[in-house]
Amino acid sequence: MKKILAVTASAILAVTAVPGMAKQDKNPPILVDANSASAQWASAASQDLDRELQRMAVPMRRDFPNALVQIRFEVENGEPVNVRVHRQSGDRWLDRAAMRSVERMDNLGPMPVSYNGSRTVQANIITARDDRSFAVLNDELLTIEEARLASTGPDRTVIALNAGSMSAG
Repeated sequence: MKKILAVTASAILAVTAVPGMAKQDKNPPILVDANSASAQWASAASQDLDRELQRMAVPMRRDFPNALVQIRFEVENGEPVNVRVHRQSGDRWLDRAAMRSVERMDNLGPMPVSYNGSRTVQANIITARDDRSFAVLNDELLTIEEARLASTGPDRTVIALNAGSMSAG
């Protein structure tokens, strides 16, 4: 059975860490809980992204590549705007489909005040045909996200969603 896994791992805010992000050979992360409004917003946005990715995945293509694509966008009035590919997957169809899925998100609502003016959101989407391929790509994503969160630039405040996983035919 072919699996299509979509996931966004990392942090809700630059100061919030996800326990699964730390690799076993590193020091454990310092955890700071996100406030409930922020966590609820990120959870709802992630669920909306999951729904849109599922709509994209099943009817359109059966031969998903093993790939990681990162889509960035801003949120204005609860809607995604300025949707763009931040990191290409190497598969133009997947990049376009991921962008369309983000553009169709319609349940974002207003962002919580706790995001302190940051409106840039990043959807990290992994497609994998098997668990081993997913694990390799997830490790790559974790490395990328650790570097992003450790940076001192504006990328540090990008909000990452946490979509779940799905399977198809």
